[in-house]
Amino acid sequence: MTNPPAQAPIPPQRVMSQFLFGKQLTASLSALARLGVADHMDDTAISAEELAGRVGAHAPSLFRVMRMLASFGVFTEEPGGKFALTPLGALLRTDAPGSMRYMAMMLGDEPSMRAYVAERPEQAETFQRAMSGGSAIAAQSILASYDFSGIERLADLGGGHGLLLASVLQKYPAIQGVLFDLPEVVAGVPEDRLTSCGGRLRVEAGSFFERVPQGCDAYMMKHIIHDWSDEHCRTILRLIRAELPPHGRLLVCEQVMPEEPGPAPAKMLDIEMLVMTVGGKERTPREFAELFASAGLKLGRIVTTPTPTCVIEALPG
Repeated sequence: MTNPPAQAPIPPQRVMSQFLFGKQLTASLSALARLGVADHMDDTAISAEELAGRVGAHAPSLFRVMRMLASFGVFTEEPGGKFALTPLGALLRTDAPGSMRYMAMMLGDEPSMRAYVAERPEQAETFQRAMSGGSAIAAQSILASYDFSGIERLADLGGGHGLLLASVLQKYPAIQGVLFDLPEVVAGVPEDRLTSCGGRLRVEAGSFFERVPQGCDAYMMKHIIHDWSDEHCRTILRLIRAELPPHGRLLVCEQVMPEEPGPAPAKMLDIEMLVMTVGGKERTPREFAELFASAGLKLGRIVTTPTPTCVIEALPG
């Protein structure tokens, strides 16, 4: 029995070209997400021409974009210019479990989405939907990995529309919750999210650079710390430390930058922070420990989850 012939290595120039054309991949996914193309698809092939009619797109252009994305496994391409959704492409459907449609839309928008929350309502809505989609995925992994038992009152700082906090409260009926974010953000919290927690979810408007809710024995922040410089983070953390009781805890839900070389999602997200924020970054365990110590806290433990997001626990120092 002979072994199959070994595949020739990919020339370095071709690999580099794929890297350099990455912006086309992001732009194409974002455009199709904005058009809602995947909402008109399933695993049965449909022509790009028919899809273009449904979403109001230019058929030849749509075909070219879908052909390119099919080469990355987003669609399967069949004869006659037809395409079907793969499990990967299904994540662009609005109704998909863990949908990433709005995340794809957001990443095609202009930089610094947080800066436009008040000034650009349409982009702000995309941003909040993207964050809620990300929170749905993160909530499942966080709840599967971290034990919230023993917390009496939990504040979610910068918690957006409250999906993560509501998920925690639904699993832990003894916990009271405070959703804390800017006035223009919490104004969009769905009413059914508030009622789903049996009156245990309270909304409070404000800026975590000025104050945090009082009377809580735990504070939670998901994908907040990485948006800001160490100096900005110390402001937030010191406000939390001033309110934290001796038995309290802070839960920072973020990716952790590995110390060792090799590929890691945190290294990719770190470049997004480099471009989209002023001083934001993904941090190593040592950097988290130093940042916490500078605000009177200490690193307790880092709990990994099935996703790249970890639960980084800080305690009073």
